[in-house]
Amino acid sequence: MTKARRLCISNLSRLWKSICRIFVSAELVDRSQPPTLMQFPEESFPKSMPIDRNRELLRTAREEVYKSVNGVDLPVYIWGPDPAKAPAYPKSVAAFFFSSGWDNGQISQFAPHCVYFASRGMTTLAFDYRVAARHSTGPLQAMADARSAMRWIRLNAVEMGINPGKIVGIGGSGGAHAIASSALLGSEYDEVGEDSGINAAPNALVLFNPVLDTAKTGFGLDRFPTPAEAKNANLIRAIRSGFPPMLIMHGTGDRVVPFGGSYEFARKSSKKKNFCRMIEFEGAGHGFFNFNLSFEMYEATLMAMDEFLVELGFIDPDPDAGLGREGVV
Repeated sequence: MTKARRLCISNLSRLWKSICRIFVSAELVDRSQPPTLMQFPEESFPKSMPIDRNRELLRTAREEVYKSVNGVDLPVYIWGPDPAKAPAYPKSVAAFFFSSGWDNGQISQFAPHCVYFASRGMTTLAFDYRVAARHSTGPLQAMADARSAMRWIRLNAVEMGINPGKIVGIGGSGGAHAIASSALLGSEYDEVGEDSGINAAPNALVLFNPVLDTAKTGFGLDRFPTPAEAKNANLIRAIRSGFPPMLIMHGTGDRVVPFGGSYEFARKSSKKKNFCRMIEFEGAGHGFFNFNLSFEMYEATLMAMDEFLVELGFIDPDPDAGLGREGVV
């Protein structure tokens, strides 16, 4: 990698500058220079908040079924902006897919993010998708569900008052793979009988410690029915020009999904002139961004998302955007 440009994100907390480095699309990072990163002080982490806080937030959403398949109803939880804060034009959409290894996961995981971005004028949605523990399924079914979710949004765009051309797909780990595959892979991953004429790709992506490499060097090879199917679903192999804008956030200390997969993806995607911004968090482990693990990390990643969506024109700038100490808007 040869060149780098750094961005200053104005409304992040002071912790931001000490824990992350930004790689910007179409500009490659100079690895010949030593990194100037500082580790986040362990003693600064607050005590974990109860996970039930997320579940309580989930109860504030409206629940609908977006897909029925093989006798399973898959719900989506929907938040809208306060009418006083809702934009006059059709709203942008943030669609969240919880972290998993396609085995289990909590749909309430991104409820705090949904509440925040609803306060910023977006319609926000937390989608359930099939996982092994509840449905005896694997990555292929999760990928199909993410594609169905994108189509459901566009089919209901008029009723929900949203802009079908401003949908950002957001996911963690296996959920990140599922939604990213909707943009990067083709209709061979559609649910049988689904209308492939409806676009299943999000218009932007935000990915947390994503599964992008499903080879032996990455994560998930053994979760696919065959090695050949894992190879076909390897998103590093799918890199080409024309991807939607993408923000990737990954901790270098991740022992579940190797950081190297995200770095390699960002490097190769940038070479194809895609807008692929990567933020690496020195020493952070898997799931570092979660609200119930660290308020500081949660806030830093949330504000990075906010800046990204402002830059894309999905939400309006707000110099007062941010959180209180308890994570409320």
